[in-house]
Amino acid sequence: MSRLVAFALAALIATLGAGCDRLDCFDGGPLEAAYRDGEAAARAENDAAFARGRQDGLAATRDDGLREGWDDGYREGHATGYAERYPDGYAAGWDDGSVGASSAGCAAGAAAGDADGWSQGWDAGYGDGWSAAWEVGWYDGWEDGAAACPGAGARDDDGGLARRADGSPGEEEDDGDRGAGADPDDLRTCARRGHAAAIDPTAYARGVAAGKRDNPDYQAGYREAYPRGHAAGLGPGRDAGWRDGYDQGRSDGWAAGYDAGYASCYEDVWGRAHAAGYDAGYGAGWRDGYDDGYDDGHDQACA
Repeated sequence: MSRLVAFALAALIATLGAGCDRLDCFDGGPLEAAYRDGEAAARAENDAAFARGRQDGLAATRDDGLREGWDDGYREGHATGYAERYPDGYAAGWDDGSVGASSAGCAAGAAAGDADGWSQGWDAGYGDGWSAAWEVGWYDGWEDGAAACPGAGARDDDGGLARRADGSPGEEEDDGDRGAGADPDDLRTCARRGHAAAIDPTAYARGVAAGKRDNPDYQAGYREAYPRGHAAGLGPGRDAGWRDGYDQGRSDGWAAGYDAGYASCYEDVWGRAHAAGYDAGYGAGWRDGYDDGYDDGHDQACA
């Protein structure tokens, strides 16, 4: 983590903490003074940690440089080889993975499109049929009911439906009074926030790096071992990159072909199934809607 990122995170944590309890550590008074004291203490700790790290870096030996130069070289050589071969492996995996994927996706998409299209079409048709038939049934039922129950009532032009709207009154929130005292707990909290905002967790590591840069024995060993480590890491990195690229490409190739086949066949079959389901649902909905409307009209006429 870079020094800048570490500072940003510390500042964010301090800000979030301040936002939760509304404690203002920048009041221009004792709370801000406590915050600045926390910052100063953190900077002193940073300087001391950096100095310790630099001293340790200056004490590193040639053998330390040989070991770390090899490790860094190997790691970076591995990364270089990995990046070189990953695209080739990915392309080969994509080609292999896409074989048969479109056909498999089409079969699944057609089955799902048929089922979904029929079900959704039937529901839509049923609703339309029911709505269209209910009024017809209601008038027929009302006429028959009025004839069977003379003088029982008068037709309600709106079908006997009533509407109601209600609402809930808003509530006002009371603004409570907030005390703003510089008590000892608040002072300690602001000091901790100032410390968290200024502390650098990378200070020691930065000091070590600075010390090693100024250490000729360490640098001689590092420069000698780094190229050998880099060369040793290239081959394994290339092998790993090709393998990982192939695996990912095979997975992505199959998924892309499958999804494309699924979508194409789903859409094609869904349209036909929806039309057939709509027709079937419309008829069923008409029958039920007429019967329900007839019963409602008849009951209202005789009420």
